[in-house]
Amino acid sequence: MSALSDLLNDSNTEQLSARRITTIAASKGVEVSNTSISKYLRAVPEEPSEKILQAFSLALDIPMTKLREAAELPTGELEPFVLPESANRLNARQRELVLHTVRVLLNEE
Repeated sequence: MSALSDLLNDSNTEQLSARRITTIAASKGVEVSNTSISKYLRAVPEEPSEKILQAFSLALDIPMTKLREAAELPTGELEPFVLPESANRLNARQRELVLHTVRVLLNEE
């Protein structure tokens, strides 16, 4: 993951510590551990979770697509995926099925 750690360290212009990055992410609703953040700053070769990438995105102001690309993950889109307005007619069971399908496609389950 050297491309990822290079991006993180190049973007960390204020030389924020892992603890500070964790604190910033937590203040914006993303809870991660100092240890996890520190690993990626030091280029430990491991595929990062979406949550880790979100923490870096929030703390270092790096677009998620750029982080995913550096981590050699599918980049996704800048904008969130939004269902059409007619999807509001789905009942709770149908909505859960749609969400389950998305989780399976993303291998997050």
